[in-house]
Amino acid sequence: MADDESRISRFLTTLSKPFKRKSSPTPTMPLWTSGIQEPVMAQGITIPALFAVSTECLILRTVLSKLRQEMFRRGYYWEKKFLLKCTECGEEHQHEVQQCKICESPVRKPDADEMVYAKWLLTQENSMEQQFMHILHEIENDLNIVDDAFLIFVKEYYIDPESKEVSFYRVKEMIRGDPIFMRIVADKRGVRGGRYKTCLIHRDQVKTHAEDDKCEICGSDLQDVHYVNMAGSGKTQYFVEGEVIHVSKYNPSKLYGRSPVNTMWRQAMTLTAMDNYMYTAYQKRRMPKGIISVTTDNLESMKSFWKSVDEKMERDPHYIPKVGIESSTGRGGVNWIKFMDTLEEMQYMAVRDEIRNRIAAYYGVSSIFMVDNGKSGGLNNEGLQILVTNRAVEFGQKIYTDMLFPKILKQMGVFDWKLTLYPNEEEDEITRLRRDEQELNVAQRMTQLGFVPELIDGDTSNDIKFVYRKPQEQQAPPPGGAPPGGAPPGGMPMGGGRMPPGGMPMGGGMPMGMPMGGAPMMRGMPPGMPQGTMPMPPSQPGGEGMGIRNRGPAAPQRRTSAGSGSPVTSVQQRGPQASLGQQNVNALQNARNFRGA
Repeated sequence: MADDESRISRFLTTLSKPFKRKSSPTPTMPLWTSGIQEPVMAQGITIPALFAVSTECLILRTVLSKLRQEMFRRGYYWEKKFLLKCTECGEEHQHEVQQCKICESPVRKPDADEMVYAKWLLTQENSMEQQFMHILHEIENDLNIVDDAFLIFVKEYYIDPESKEVSFYRVKEMIRGDPIFMRIVADKRGVRGGRYKTCLIHRDQVKTHAEDDKCEICGSDLQDVHYVNMAGSGKTQYFVEGEVIHVSKYNPSKLYGRSPVNTMWRQAMTLTAMDNYMYTAYQKRRMPKGIISVTTDNLESMKSFWKSVDEKMERDPHYIPKVGIESSTGRGGVNWIKFMDTLEEMQYMAVRDEIRNRIAAYYGVSSIFMVDNGKSGGLNNEGLQILVTNRAVEFGQKIYTDMLFPKILKQMGVFDWKLTLYPNEEEDEITRLRRDEQELNVAQRMTQLGFVPELIDGDTSNDIKFVYRKPQEQQAPPPGGAPPGGAPPGGMPMGGGRMPPGGMPMGGGMPMGMPMGGAPMMRGMPPGMPQGTMPMPPSQPGGEGMGIRNRGPAAPQRRTSAGSGSPVTSVQQRGPQASLGQQNVNALQNARNFRGA
């Protein structure tokens, strides 16, 4: 090709000719053997052992329970994915438009009929009498313990009797898949499938990829197997693509996640051993604290003495035994031999608190959620603890809102709506009102600039939101005449106001925005304002600058110097800093009734 051709022209020239495609090599990163992959576990630790220690360890179970409660405390809700969507290119619009901005095709609203069946199904119980929220609790527990959660769709397929193809299907129910028995079928690189095939009608017909692709009974095409259930009943169940959803939370990878409980196995077992020690000490009392060793040459005399002491102690619990020790020979003596240290000497509480803090810190559960406010240190520290836990809950909710729920709705044929978990903490009502007030103030300012605000209808949040259209073109003022609105030329004040005696205000200089030589000062003027006019104060009845107070005055500032007599003083008596337009109007009003002479 010629050197002067551009990149686009060379590309178009290449497309006009027949060419071959060649891609870069696919990365080969072997994991295990092809087939049913097994999760990676520590030596001697199994998935049932992870569930067992999570159940037996009180602190670990408390952390997991509190985190799960905060996740689903307020439930879920339906919301629109978009306000309008193009019927041709599929572009989604979040505000009102007449047609698509990309292809100018008609737009449509979200289809409300899509979520009719899905919404009904989520309110029903499955064959195990579990509601959808109960299944979510189980999935959250699997994620926090094993970091692998499986959701099985029980589908009903409708087969065309002539073509033997699946015409459509519907999801009958959803069941939680046990991570103990669920396995992923993948190749060495971690790609799902590629090992077994099965028939959708006859699930017992399982073949390898090297065999025939047709079912021997009905002759339909075999589907690739992605997941298997190796649970009891002596027969493995095979699931094809779209029948099982697998998610990981803490360490997602090509196949399985990595268990958090596997990482904190020793800490959890230490807490279990400490609880067992306390149980043995208080319940069975098998291990004495120590023994009394008596050195004597007359064992029978010592036995009779202690027998008499025991009898006196039974009659009088306040009796104090007296023991005589021979010191001349040095053969007598009484010694205490301790077997175990006390709990204080073993630092039982310090070790227990340290392990508890480490486990809770991993999951993001603060001490205040575990009813441990002895070391909270006041409201500020409590607020920080709540903030940390809220962020951990927000991270966990995104796993459902962004990963699990979209896959569930896809299998149900819902594409215009989405499921979202409510935040665990309700927003402060005052904060929301302040945000609405700021939005209204912005809309008022945009209106003054000529823009047309429109309230967004159908917004899922409770906030007030506007979209703004471009301002219409302003008419140019007639030459030598007054601009539109009747304002006099040169930017003079309306209403027949007079200039101060002497023609100019005292103090030297001209008021801000005062025209010089018939040309107004346009610095800080809003765009679109006609030449020769002054910005007017906002049309806010009962607002500041209109002679009516709608709020109490602020405390006056201290004067650092006496007034200079200029129309605009440096002392701000009340209210926020005035805008440039308001300053110009105040300057004209001060010029009419100048003070400080």
